Amino acid sequence: MSSNGLLHRFTYLERVVHWVVGGTFVALLLTGLALSYPSLFWLTSLVGGGPAARVLHPWVGAVFGLSMVFMLLLWFREMFLSHDDWRWLGAIKDYVTRNHDKVPRAGKYNAGQKVFFWVQGGLALVFVATGLTLWMPEWFGPGLLATARLLHFAATIGGGLFLIVHVYLGVVAYPGTARGMIDGKVTRRWASMHHPRWYEDQS
Repeated sequence: MSSNGLLHRFTYLERVVHWVVGGTFVALLLTGLALSYPSLFWLTSLVGGGPAARVLHPWVGAVFGLSMVFMLLLWFREMFLSHDDWRWLGAIKDYVTRNHDKVPRAGKYNAGQKVFFWVQGGLALVFVATGLTLWMPEWFGPGLLATARLLHFAATIGGGLFLIVHVYLGVVAYPGTARGMIDGKVTRRWASMHHPRWYEDQS
């Protein structure tokens, strides 16, 4: 459906789930780094100090894990890679350099977004599993705890880098993308350029 020349792309529920996932992940990233590195401990002042950060971190992690479950339920059916998606990935250099004529036509989600979805889902699984282990250390041996810390740290680095790329692509590289997750709408020009098959379905 469209209104005032705009196309509706995301529902209210989809946008809420997206922002809860994003907001809790940022909170976890900041408090986790602050508690792990003395030079960043000042970040705990954003939530009331070190003791508050230590209490909030695992509980925010629980909200993050639950919201990721909702996100997976909302979108997983649309995120399986098709033959055209693999062709899109093969032409990703042309997409980045804006040679759109050489890029297979994307539907509602392009292959890059689908890969991002599955990678973030995998990282979330690592976060939750290792986070629970570290939250209740008395239940586990020192070897498992050491492995959990290493995996938790690795997932944090990977998730942080993916977040930077995600924000850059949505705000800087491809203006108009972020609007879809703010008011749920995108312009027809944006849709026809980035998701032409989906755009034609809306016309």
